[in-house]
Amino acid sequence: MWRSRQRNEVLRLFGRRALALVLILLVGGALFSVLGVYKKERDSAALKWQNQVRLADLEKRQEQLKADIADLKTARGIEEELRKQYALAALGEKMIIIVEPPTSAPVHATSSVFDTIGEWFSWW
Repeated sequence: MWRSRQRNEVLRLFGRRALALVLILLVGGALFSVLGVYKKERDSAALKWQNQVRLADLEKRQEQLKADIADLKTARGIEEELRKQYALAALGEKMIIIVEPPTSAPVHATSSVFDTIGEWFSWW
C-alpha cells in the first residue's frame, strides 16, 4: 500500500510539473505571437501614414497637371510653353539675350602700412 501511494504521489508531482511546463510554454508562445502582431500593426500604421502623404502629394500633382493641360488647350498656353522651352520669338519680334559680364574677384591689398614705411626707410 505504501509503495503504490508513494508511486501515485510521484506520478502526480511529475504530472503537475509537466502540466505547469506545458502551460508556461503555451503562454510564452501566445505572448510571442501577440508581440509579432503588435509589431506588424505598428509597421502597418507607419506605412499607412506614408501612403496618405504620398496620396496627398499625388492629388496636388494631379490638380497641377489638369491645370497645365487646360492651359495647353488654348493658343496662348501653347505659345507660352513654346517660348519657355525653345526661346522662340513671334513674327516681328526680335530676341535679345542679355548676358551679364563675369564678376571679378575683389582686389585685396598685398602690402600693409608697415611695408610702405619699411620701403621709405629702406636705406636704414
